[in-house]
Amino acid sequence: MTSRVEAADVRLLERAMGRFGAMSGGGRAFLAGPGALAFVASEDDEVVGWCWGYHLVRPDTASMLYLHRLEVTPEHRRRGIGAALLRAFMSAGARAGASRMFLTTGEANVPARALYESMGGGPAAPGATVSYWFRLTPGAAEASDCRALLLTGVAGAGKSTVADAVGRMLTRGGHVTAVVDTDLLAQFGPPPAAAGDAGARVYDELKCVNLASVWGNFRAAGARVVVVAAVVESAVQRQRYAESLVGCDLVVVGLTADVDTIRGRLRRRDTGPRLERHLRALAQPASVPVEPAVADFTITNDGTPARVAADILARLGWADEPGRDDVGPA
Repeated sequence: MTSRVEAADVRLLERAMGRFGAMSGGGRAFLAGPGALAFVASEDDEVVGWCWGYHLVRPDTASMLYLHRLEVTPEHRRRGIGAALLRAFMSAGARAGASRMFLTTGEANVPARALYESMGGGPAAPGATVSYWFRLTPGAAEASDCRALLLTGVAGAGKSTVADAVGRMLTRGGHVTAVVDTDLLAQFGPPPAAAGDAGARVYDELKCVNLASVWGNFRAAGARVVVVAAVVESAVQRQRYAESLVGCDLVVVGLTADVDTIRGRLRRRDTGPRLERHLRALAQPASVPVEPAVADFTITNDGTPARVAADILARLGWADEPGRDDVGPA
């Protein structure tokens, strides 16, 4: 997006082009073109992701951003790299004066669609490909300064226990970490007059509203990492929790276990009507899997809380330092 093309920029873009199978040799010509914009993500000098597109100016001087390609190496996915690349691209466009951004993706590309919708993209029309539009405002897509890990799964999957273990590990590593069990944020009664799904939505919304307040207090006190235990059953619910965790890059991890293990945990934990309600829900075939649009990845919780927590942090790349991968313009 500038007239000057640095040799280092060309080399970096050429490395990304080679890494992701694009035709080599066109880096300088692309970067020198009007409105060209590219970002490359690296980790320990290894290229792990890239995105590129254009800032398009209309005859009336209004402008928009077009994202043509966003890729992350398979072994580095589910770590927030794609979101960081997208955020950098959107921020650069907003600073250049673009008010909207659009892109297209395959209808069946569930992970990509979940990312775009979590970043505020609205689908334009269904079909073999789906177009997403984003509204851009200066500063709105700047990098978050905090990280959130949300553990989801059915009752008995071990969300609260593993969240506590993750929180302890991060705290021992010197990271100011908050741990929130959302079940504790909606303990009130008598139940609302609405019954069935409508009544459940009242409690779900109360959890999100209270989480926003609690996280605001933790963040003001210095927390930069938050670990949340919550039941999230749809992409819409995920987005609602993301909105509650202001300033955070959110990763959602689904906890799973075999039915007998979950049933045993429930019987050790609950009694009476609560136990019967959870056992009935567990008997429904759709109750155990975590929807792909909800979780970034799943972990089988069949070990000690400490071991499962360590597995999650390793998958996230937070095992040693929950810092950020470098994302810079090409």
